[in-house]
Amino acid sequence: MTKYLVQRGVCAACGKATSGKALGGQVVTLGPNSKLLICHLISALGMSYTQVTQLLHSLYGLAVSDGEVASILQKQHERWRQALGQLKADIRAAPAIHVDETPWAIQQNDGYGYAWCLSDASSEKVCYSLENSRGVTHARNLIGEQFTGVRISDDYAVYRSLPGQQQLCWAHLYRCIRDLRYNDNLPEEQLPDVTWWYEQFASIYQDLRQCLAKTYDPAARTKQSNVFWQRLQPLLQTNATEPVKLTKLKAQLTRAGQAKLFACLIYNTPCDNNRAERDLRQLVLKRKRSFGSQTEKGARALATILSLCTTTWRTNPTGYFKALATLG
Repeated sequence: MTKYLVQRGVCAACGKATSGKALGGQVVTLGPNSKLLICHLISALGMSYTQVTQLLHSLYGLAVSDGEVASILQKQHERWRQALGQLKADIRAAPAIHVDETPWAIQQNDGYGYAWCLSDASSEKVCYSLENSRGVTHARNLIGEQFTGVRISDDYAVYRSLPGQQQLCWAHLYRCIRDLRYNDNLPEEQLPDVTWWYEQFASIYQDLRQCLAKTYDPAARTKQSNVFWQRLQPLLQTNATEPVKLTKLKAQLTRAGQAKLFACLIYNTPCDNNRAERDLRQLVLKRKRSFGSQTEKGARALATILSLCTTTWRTNPTGYFKALATLG
């Protein structure tokens, strides 16, 4: 004996009865304002799917599933493709940009993935890219091959060969020697030399920031660049008794040279990459709540929503949702 169960359903729109067919996924019937609110909660506020569905149910009595949230993000991603392309073009046209990356789990790839960030140094615009690796291809796709400005980043090898002029982040360099100086495991006999090196480097970093705060004068900045480079020379000399970490830091500074260390003076740009780190912070907080993305497709959709919602929220806080509605 074999029992067959035939299901019948009635279309809510046309009233037509159907049977013996797969019902498919849930149809999203929320209005445009509700969809934009969900995009905002997921991106700008960094909430997880569970937090969003619970909030909508508590405040508005809306029963929204995780699948509906994912569907809304995917459709907004398709709708905002052109706006995302324009945002990238605007940032790439800026005279200076910030670039950075941080791990972003993609469960489809066994939890491996990276979030890339491209920020405009002269505005609040930011663009994110959630990819499956930390390779140079993703960095080039984000920055573009035609970029001619200054890109501010750390000394990760991928950033050394990208288009444009690189400015090495002084904050990363400073934190490196500061951590060594206050390392409790540093041998007592090495402490005096490391302390002296730290104080000299910190003094140069402080003077550099003071110079950047003054009115831009190309001729004066060129002279200042030469002076700072000469002040660095005694710090680049190595000796056999110094910590390995300090030797590597000296080699890093020597390899970078005057051009990458003091491009900020010549082109009047920031000397650190703190802006990109702040832009990535909201992703780091979201990662703790939602543990990344399930699939690469979902990661791409989230990157689009993050880029446009974050930029619109910063540039137009009073007319935020109206501005979002005009994106497409």
